[in-house]
Amino acid sequence: MFRAKLYLDLQTDCILSEVTSRWNTSFTANHEEVLDDEYLNFVIDAEDKVEEFIDAFENSEQVKHVEQIDATHIKLTKRSCGALPIIRRNHGMLQWWDQVSGTQRVFNIIVFRREDLRNIVKELREIGSVQLAQLTPYRASEGLLSDRQAEVINAALDGGYYEWPREKDAESLATELDISHTTFLEHLRKAEQTLLRNILNQNMQDEESRGNKRQVSHEPPIKNTN
Repeated sequence: MFRAKLYLDLQTDCILSEVTSRWNTSFTANHEEVLDDEYLNFVIDAEDKVEEFIDAFENSEQVKHVEQIDATHIKLTKRSCGALPIIRRNHGMLQWWDQVSGTQRVFNIIVFRREDLRNIVKELREIGSVQLAQLTPYRASEGLLSDRQAEVINAALDGGYYEWPREKDAESLATELDISHTTFLEHLRKAEQTLLRNILNQNMQDEESRGNKRQVSHEPPIKNTN
């Protein structure tokens, strides 16, 4: 598994680009969910621009639903500009939020294979210019899986089990590993569950850490009374 940071300069029309450019601001898109490869659900922190943002979103044909959920946060359902479905379609997972500033996007993602990352970059270049800023091994998964779980999930990845359509099904892969179909699925599901839970837990820890740093940075300096 690999951790990658991608910078995308989006060249397609997008209401998020328009809003952040018009008010010379930036925000992060949290709790993102892809709906049928066409629409996205997510939440943004509009800070003191809630009324202005809501008005702009309500007047955009790209936005299907907009809802203010508290004093500063807005929940949106909008037509995708293309990037997130590309990442998800190629087995990428957002490690935390998507940063938006004008046409600029920053994605921190986890991928299982370099091939998945190459496909993501290739497809993103159809909607904008892409820069790969970082690529490092995702070390957090080491030691989490049993030998059999690691063998099964690697066989699934190498065999195209996660491709669409699948290149090999679970029964074929089980035969290659000389285990039963049921045993293969059991190990695969346990491995997937372990890896996904680890990623989610690390994301929560990273968000808490960044929140603590922001809180400390806003505290007034201690005055020297000497």
